[in-house]
Amino acid sequence: MLASLPMARRPQNQPNDAMTPEQLREMRRGLQLLSPHIVRERYQVVADKCRFIDLPSPKVIQELVTLWRVLWKWRK
Repeated sequence: MLASLPMARRPQNQPNDAMTPEQLREMRRGLQLLSPHIVRERYQVVADKCRFIDLPSPKVIQELVTLWRVLWKWRK
């Protein structure tokens, strides 16, 4: 019965704006220079952006994960 259900697909009109590994490293380096308070605020903004968009772009997801990783390292 499950085989008859259509598969979910990414909309064709959404651009693949994923960041390169070098761009991610630069972003992480820049975030580590900021205060934890500013990084936490930025994380909230990006998390809200993901929450209110039907399907967030790869770039937004990468930014969210990078912010989370920086915050997690500071927690330890």
